[in-house]
Amino acid sequence: MKGWKSFVVLAAIIGTTAVVGACRKEVAHEPMKLSADVPATVQIAR
Repeated sequence: MKGWKSFVVLAAIIGTTAVVGACRKEVAHEPMKLSADVPATVQIAR
């Protein structure tokens, strides 16, 4: 029975670590503009 308790505690610690690791800080971003004023790509003359 002692081995089972150790397994449960170890699994809980690993699970908690995985959940905390998955919670990352989101960085604020600007939405993309569909009609942005960007120069067109240069076409190479063939």
